[in-house]
Amino acid sequence: MGLNNFEKIIKDHQEYFESDPSMEHMDKFLFKLKEKEKTTTKTIFSWQQSSFWLGIAASISILISMAWFIQQQAPQEFESDQMGLSMELYEIKTYYNSESTKKLKEIKNCTTPTQNTKKLIETTEAELMKLDYNSEKIENKLKNAAGNKKLELAFIQNLKAKNDLLETMQNQICSNKNILTQ
Repeated sequence: MGLNNFEKIIKDHQEYFESDPSMEHMDKFLFKLKEKEKTTTKTIFSWQQSSFWLGIAASISILISMAWFIQQQAPQEFESDQMGLSMELYEIKTYYNSESTKKLKEIKNCTTPTQNTKKLIETTEAELMKLDYNSEKIENKLKNAAGNKKLELAFIQNLKAKNDLLETMQNQICSNKNILTQ
């Protein structure tokens, strides 16, 4: 039923379908078509341009991330290989050295510079140098004899002795300021 009505409308108005459009109508149509093409090319160009720059930005950020990741991983592997120590011993050494450095700073910060404290700090530093020298000797032996449990134990005990010495000095100097300053 709907199709018959549609065909009837076309037959009744067939003269409008077969006539050519006026030149004025064609000019308006072509003008609108050209405007639409201009806006389409502008949006395609700006889309292509922005996607180009986004691609470059993404590539740069990926490269920077990869470089940062590699840079973070390399020092750990290099240091443990360079030391010749097992990873466990390297971590123990790092821990005790950082603790010793903290305690030495605390000792220097909590004292007032008097003759007694200067002598005590100098004596402590001399003992620390001896312990560091012994640590280096044991570490060199460990590089050659990796896995020797007696050397590993001696190395750990030496590091612990250094830390214990600093803790004792910290307790004497920082806790009992009044005794040393008099």
